[in-house]
Amino acid sequence: MRKLGKLMAISLGTLLAGSMAFGLVGCGDTGAPEGQTTIRFWYTASISENRIMQNMIDDYNKGQGIEDGVYVDGDNRQNIERTALYVDTPDVLTVTDENFKSWAIEGLFTDLSDYYANDPGDYTEEGIPEAYTQTFRIDKEVGENGIRMAGEGADLQGVPFGSDPMAYYYSLPAFEDQGINIISVAEEDLDGTGTYAKVQPHGYAEYKESPFEGAAPSTNLAGDTVYKVFNNRIPMNWEEFRYLSKMFTRSSAYNPDSPTTYGSGTHWWFAYAWSVGGDCIGWNGENYDFSVADEGANYLVLSDTLELNDKTYYAGDIVSYQDRAAAADAPAGSVHELPSTYDALYEFVRLSSPVGGNGGRGENGYGIGLFSNDNAAGSLVNGEIAILASSESAITSLETSYRGKYDIAPAQQWREYEGGSVYYDGAETFENEYLKVIGETYDNEVYTGELAVDEATSTPLVGRTSAFAGFTSLVIPARSDASLKDAAWKFIRWAASEEGQRYVMQMSDVPNQTSLAMSDDYYAIGSGKNYWALAFQAQTAEIGDWAYFENGEWVNDWSGSFNGQLRAGYTTIEGFMESDGAAADRAISEVDIYLNGRF
Repeated sequence: MRKLGKLMAISLGTLLAGSMAFGLVGCGDTGAPEGQTTIRFWYTASISENRIMQNMIDDYNKGQGIEDGVYVDGDNRQNIERTALYVDTPDVLTVTDENFKSWAIEGLFTDLSDYYANDPGDYTEEGIPEAYTQTFRIDKEVGENGIRMAGEGADLQGVPFGSDPMAYYYSLPAFEDQGINIISVAEEDLDGTGTYAKVQPHGYAEYKESPFEGAAPSTNLAGDTVYKVFNNRIPMNWEEFRYLSKMFTRSSAYNPDSPTTYGSGTHWWFAYAWSVGGDCIGWNGENYDFSVADEGANYLVLSDTLELNDKTYYAGDIVSYQDRAAAADAPAGSVHELPSTYDALYEFVRLSSPVGGNGGRGENGYGIGLFSNDNAAGSLVNGEIAILASSESAITSLETSYRGKYDIAPAQQWREYEGGSVYYDGAETFENEYLKVIGETYDNEVYTGELAVDEATSTPLVGRTSAFAGFTSLVIPARSDASLKDAAWKFIRWAASEEGQRYVMQMSDVPNQTSLAMSDDYYAIGSGKNYWALAFQAQTAEIGDWAYFENGEWVNDWSGSFNGQLRAGYTTIEGFMESDGAAADRAISEVDIYLNGRF
């Protein structure tokens, strides 16, 4: 339940009674022109990233900095201890979401709310994904009710600087080996015209007849000659993802000719839960529930507008945790039932649970996912897996040892198709489960592969496409020189604006503004790779559970068993809840933060 670290964000360790260890690399000329106010900016970056950070700082110093009257002295620092913020405090600092709330509660940051309200410059929160801006809002003081608010409406203590979203990295040689035709076509462009007029909106699909000129046929797992098509601009649904993983699992029961040992590497379950509206916690109106195994249905709104507990929902929204009971009693036809959080967790657990293992409800696992707690890019490079779930930070490793042999696709999504996605050749077991072939006849009906929509409202029956991201912020330490805070803010507002964010995207990080992230300028950074998938994931990304509250300790009470026992197939979901559910509940009961706007 932990993420991979991103190099560009400073990592501050736990408070030590000992000394500080600085790994200092200076940035540029530190001599400020006469009349300029010098501020110190600390960040952490790799060698290649540091060059870009130097360019960003130099650009500011030679341009906007002259107008602002500010000169930035940048230091690339490693292994900075927490005590540094008390002893040798910089004026601007990069901080990750993992450390942010605990440091904010400790009073280590300056409230930037008034700076933003009165002097925003070219920086604006408008156009930045809501989850990203809310991550760095937390009240400095506990309210009268004993609860500290974080998220919407809380104090601004950090400004979004860059994000590191999860996506899928897939092996081009492995896909070629299995005869998969790869296309990159936006869902809105699959309108029944042009080159891809016969292509349906699937992440992965198989066709009885050639869906476009030049498509090559191959044999599928059922032994039929089909046209396999992978579209890296559309999320796979759960069935497509597990079928593709099955294709790449070397097994006599699945595919003895697979070029890889397993289909995919599993690490984060959030993409499954968030897609249908679930999470590991939910706010019930008074306090938090540990909801990782909640069996209550989730709901997709179909009506143009729907009022639930004084909250307005719109068509396509997923109902929040605290409003699900009201949704169950909503007028007929106003909501569509989605899988429960339990169902999402169960599907995820089965990926890495071995065949013959426990796998959730006591059924066998799929045995198609490589169980891993770190999911290093090496598993893709060495041929263990065909699909890697990883943060954007994997690109550094892949570019070193696998350049030209991988590309990127979005995370899976709950998506329903007319007639369902699978059929069974014999008993309804995973071994006998196959993906329906578009153009083939099943139960006297030709399978069209069309996306399912509600007939009355035309609402597509899809969930969210969401996975975690590592978020980085710019902060002004509370103990920095008070006379320099105005100057520090001027640099922050520029670095977080579009001009500064153009340097962030050169490091492959997704820039904070949607307009810049979803632009040809950002896509071009990928040199032909599908950077659209990274930008797309960043728009609905969330922080991981380790960063929900004031620290990640609440996760420690149950994550060891979750990762080491449940995901590995050594216990069932029920067994996990029996052994660790109470500990998780106790941990949640001790937090004093309300995540406003999240649940």
